[in-house]
Amino acid sequence: MAIVKIPNVAEEVRIGYSFNYLVRVIAETEAAEAVQWDFTGVTFLHPFFLAPLSIYKNTSGKNIECINIPLRIQSYLNSICFDRMLHFGSEKREDVEAVIQKYTDKTYLPLCSFAMTDANKDTFGSIIQSVLTKQAGIGRGGSSLSYLISELLDNIYEHSRSSYGYVFSQYLEREGVIDLCIADRGITIAGSFQQAGLYQDEIDGSETEALKLANEGYSTKNRPEAENRGYGISTSKEMLVVGMKGAFFMLSGGAFHRYENCANDYIDLRNLFRWQGTVILMRIPVVLPEGFNYIDYLE
Repeated sequence: MAIVKIPNVAEEVRIGYSFNYLVRVIAETEAAEAVQWDFTGVTFLHPFFLAPLSIYKNTSGKNIECINIPLRIQSYLNSICFDRMLHFGSEKREDVEAVIQKYTDKTYLPLCSFAMTDANKDTFGSIIQSVLTKQAGIGRGGSSLSYLISELLDNIYEHSRSSYGYVFSQYLEREGVIDLCIADRGITIAGSFQQAGLYQDEIDGSETEALKLANEGYSTKNRPEAENRGYGISTSKEMLVVGMKGAFFMLSGGAFHRYENCANDYIDLRNLFRWQGTVILMRIPVVLPEGFNYIDYLE
């Protein structure tokens, strides 16, 4: 039985750096048949570390046991459904809404998985936006939040070939931000380009190059009206980072992208780690800069 130490990912840790911890934990876990995750000494787990960690634990098929969890951390993990996500299949909208609306007076949306259907995508997106808006008391930023959520859920539905989508959010009142995770366990962005038979010379087997193309607006839909719209990612992240002064992170396969402030990096992780699917993490400011108008960023 291998023991993997879960790090204390403190609040002051740089947002993108939380991914370094995630890479290490999952790489060590992948190397063993049966694993114990040791939470000794953990006092804080950053949402951007915690959400992918839970998704991995619930979908990897690995035998993972969590041990030595401090009482306060265990209470938090129970609250956010770390071990057993809320799952939505073919429920009616009112039934989904009845469950999710219970979190309106919380500071988090628990880890949720939902069957990737057209109806679910639209229903889940609008309900999430409504709950997050109320949690954070968002005023004029509601339209931009709605756009970000709907665009990225559309991406999962259209490109990932994933049976399920995953969502988690945490409102951090002191920082005045919502940390939102939207993820899938599908074919990855590189896999989507490969299945479409597009840009293979440019990608040349590199998931990092595929990630760059998607973030630059290249499409997997070989239609004139869709060309250069791509995944909707480029518009979303420009709105978030340039307009709203937030931060954007993406992990797909063995490639990672960070876009915040003046940083715009692409990192090849394939020798260390590979995520089957795509994870998008957004730090969304609650109070928007003076003069921001989300319409200015729509294509």
